Amino acid sequence: MGDGVGKELEKIGDGEPVQPRAELVIVLAQQGVGRNEISRRTGIPAVTVSRIAAAEGLKFDRAKMERPLKARIADLKLAQAGIAEGLQEDVTFARVLLRTARTHRDYAFAAKAISDLTQSVQRMTPEITSAETLEDAKDFLTDLKQGLGEFRDHMVKTGQWDEQGNEIKQEEQSDES
Repeated sequence: MGDGVGKELEKIGDGEPVQPRAELVIVLAQQGVGRNEISRRTGIPAVTVSRIAAAEGLKFDRAKMERPLKARIADLKLAQAGIAEGLQEDVTFARVLLRTARTHRDYAFAAKAISDLTQSVQRMTPEITSAETLEDAKDFLTDLKQGLGEFRDHMVKTGQWDEQGNEIKQEEQSDES
């Protein structure tokens, strides 16, 4: 462990202001970002990220990291699908070149381009299995149920709904005042 990291850890334990990179690690860890992802984003070794987090009393719980990981994978699949779509447009353009080729060389070039681009499209098109789709639907419904429960609790707490989730009319609220 280098001198800088040791000083950062000492300051964390004493409750004094921390170094910017230690503060960044702490903020990201509190947001639920995983150790390896923090390391990747900041350039700080994963071991150092773990030490800084441990000094602050933070742990990297796999269950907490599952949702951000799934979101990152979904983002990557979306980006991959975008690339595949762009490649498909290139295939269309190469087909036009093939049809308008005037020489054997142009024809061979366009045919090779179509072949290579088609293979790339096939590789870049993300595979979506029914199990993934089902899992995504379950996650969505679980999140929706949790969000609706939180919304209901808020509405009851603020006096806009009763315990059964029925709206309290304005007249009833003014009568109580």
